[in-house]
Amino acid sequence: MPRNSISRRVARAASIGGSRSYRQRTPVGWYAILLAVCVIGLGLIVFSRHERQQSAANASTTTTTTQANTTPPLLTDHWQVALSADICGQVVNLPRSADQTSGIITTGNGVVDIEPARAGAKAAQFEGAKATLAKFLTSEDVNLTASTLTLPKSLGKLAGTYGATRKCGPKPGHVQVLIWPSPTSTTPFAAPSPVGIGYANGEMFSLAFVPKGASVATPTAAKLVAAFLKSQTTTTTTTTTSTSTTTTTTSPGGPTTTTKPVSTTTTKPVSSTTTTG
Repeated sequence: MPRNSISRRVARAASIGGSRSYRQRTPVGWYAILLAVCVIGLGLIVFSRHERQQSAANASTTTTTTQANTTPPLLTDHWQVALSADICGQVVNLPRSADQTSGIITTGNGVVDIEPARAGAKAAQFEGAKATLAKFLTSEDVNLTASTLTLPKSLGKLAGTYGATRKCGPKPGHVQVLIWPSPTSTTPFAAPSPVGIGYANGEMFSLAFVPKGASVATPTAAKLVAAFLKSQTTTTTTTTTSTSTTTTTTSPGGPTTTTKPVSTTTTKPVSSTTTTG
């Protein structure tokens, strides 16, 4: 084969395979696509991490919903109970409360008046399970435990702590809290513990330090509490009366008299509303 023919074929193949300058050109499009993929991937990673952190934060957040109190005494309730102290047979009432705006007070007559609304913005502190005998006694400087009873200095000679080291005459005294369910009850029962004792409207309490087996006097305000309960009972009677009417009509044949039915009195049943503890 002639030499120049081979040269022509080589030149032709070179022209078909592309020029040298073409082989050296940078693939900008491919690098752009690769960069876009990297940027998008990094963005997705950052977004995913943010979502995980947000979910964890939401899971650790506790939402507390305060529900209205449904355990008496409620904000609108007004109760009274009787309370006295019996020290070796000597019955005494706690003196007038220094703070007469509290939800639980006494005026010194042996009546403990429970009215949460009287405390205004602090009313919730005297509602439901928070209205305890212990809370009232603490506000009156009275300390009561299972074995001791401490009365305030305002009670004079009866002030002080009563416990195992003191006696009623020759006999050792014993601390107990007795409860009468109502002002008409004659038999009290002993509270198992002075802690957490609540109230019921009309109850009576005695903080007693007497020898074991000795009788405990009824609280002095029994009649006052009974009168209060009676005042909370409202009786309403409604009577409706219609008047009889007589009509006389004169016709050609003579006068005619027509009388409507006799007056009728309708009495609605007596409605009685009683608020009890």
